[in-house]
Amino acid sequence: SQVCPLIYGNYIRGIDGVKTKEIIVGLALKKEVQILKSDKYAHIEHADNSNFLRELSDGSMKLIVTSPPYNIGKKYEKRTSLDRYLSEQAKIISECVRLLHPNGSICWQTGNHITTDGEVVPLDVMLYPIFKQHGLLLRNRIVWHFEHGLHCSKRFSGRHETILWFTKSKDYTYHLDPVRVPSKYPGKKYFKGPKVGQLSCNPLGKN
Repeated sequence: SQVCPLIYGNYIRGIDGVKTKEIIVGLALKKEVQILKSDKYAHIEHADNSNFLRELSDGSMKLIVTSPPYNIGKKYEKRTSLDRYLSEQAKIISECVRLLHPNGSICWQTGNHITTDGEVVPLDVMLYPIFKQHGLLLRNRIVWHFEHGLHCSKRFSGRHETILWFTKSKDYTYHLDPVRVPSKYPGKKYFKGPKVGQLSCNPLGKN
């Protein structure tokens, strides 16, 4: 089947009764499944994304994470007009919203589209209204900073991408403690007031 050029590498964590299954949707020309040895409930699915998503049940996914191509002419995509790119993304987003569990989250990682005349178009800004049309709630705009990549000669080099984290409702799954980082001043205590002598920071780390 023809590969959908605008989405690849979807990572979808779903719920199946009490069991959790993980599906990775990759870029490939034919459908293939590989069962991961580390987890019998996880598998990798290589398929046309637009067709594959239609086969999945409404509300079956607790977590959807993806980083679609940025329409800049990479070997795994076909460059097209920005309007058409956004239109195709809107179709995939609509399917993902259909699949999302009421307590689920979507994390959409994206970067910048560069026009033929060198203008930078921040794709997260362009995609945000599409998610809002579906009533999703933005929880964080996460910035990923990195040091590698191309070196620009007529502007500052792009060294970050963003992840838009949306939820379908106010009641969503979020586990803070496993992702805390060390406090800047561990062991610091209140020096006055009703909590004097008690820790002024979370002993598990900060958010």
